[in-house]
Amino acid sequence: MDELPGLLHSRQPIKVRQGAAELILGLTSDAASLLLITSNSEIVNLIWETLDDKDKKLSVTASQILVNITSHSDQLYTAPKKTVPQILWILHNSEAVHLYNSMAMVLNNISRSSEQAVKIVEMLSLKDCQMFLKLISRNQEQGYLAAVLGNIAVTDGGRELLHQESLFTELISLLTMPGNIIVRRNIARLLRNLSFDTKTHTTLLEFLPQIVYPLVGGEEVEEDDMEKLPLDLQYLPEDKCRESDLQTRILLSDTLFQIGGTFSVREKFREENYYVLLKNYDQWEEDMDARERIQNVIYLIVQEDGKVDLRKDGELPQGLEKEDHVVHVERDSQNLELSVENRGS
Repeated sequence: MDELPGLLHSRQPIKVRQGAAELILGLTSDAASLLLITSNSEIVNLIWETLDDKDKKLSVTASQILVNITSHSDQLYTAPKKTVPQILWILHNSEAVHLYNSMAMVLNNISRSSEQAVKIVEMLSLKDCQMFLKLISRNQEQGYLAAVLGNIAVTDGGRELLHQESLFTELISLLTMPGNIIVRRNIARLLRNLSFDTKTHTTLLEFLPQIVYPLVGGEEVEEDDMEKLPLDLQYLPEDKCRESDLQTRILLSDTLFQIGGTFSVREKFREENYYVLLKNYDQWEEDMDARERIQNVIYLIVQEDGKVDLRKDGELPQGLEKEDHVVHVERDSQNLELSVENRGS
């Protein structure tokens, strides 16, 4: 182990360095060996430096090592402050496409804890987030940057950054990105995390049709009911398919439930006849947990304000207590106060 830093050093021939990097990569697949690697700051720092190497094969191997190291970041490794700017520089660099996916995975790994997410948000700009969305939409990485956005949405700074309209319009378009469940699920998770902060509800309300769209199928709707629906949800084709991913559907239902705690959102639910669409979804859904989630939203719509008790005889709706956040509800004639106890990212 003591010889590895010398073998990895830039003064060594490329074959020696590549051999050392591949050895380290193999060691990081074993928990005990991984601990030895992460406890050696010289090796870790050399791996980060090797990312910038002109030899693409070597830099890719280094990036794969960092994916393994940071996958255990909560227990074994805390990313130094300089690593986030380095990752962002790589993701902004059009000549580093070969590293995009690994760097997205690393950034996802080190942003999973809420404590680290807070620190990472402080280093992110609107331009960085716009770059994330560009790479996601172009399929230049597998969707892990969407997970990063979902991770930072648990922080106050992240929510403030992400619900800006200039960013949010493009962000929510990814909710229906074809062929990538990772992206769709993580955008739904982001929306769910945003919804825990009532300051985001105005923005989320503006995009309510887009949030509901994945839950809508091609069922026939009576003409009188159709005319009340938002234009984007009217006259959808008979072969319109709902979101295929169960977890994404659940996250969207939870988002609707959370924003339904705001009076203006409940008004919109009723005025634009969302009940019809959500009832159709409830009848279509086969998973009982998912059905209970959307039934909680329907309950908000049909119950008269001032008489809504989401605890249902003192108990939270089934499933919500299993999430990372527990919702505590107090009745109010105008707003249902949804306070959030954060249990992690």
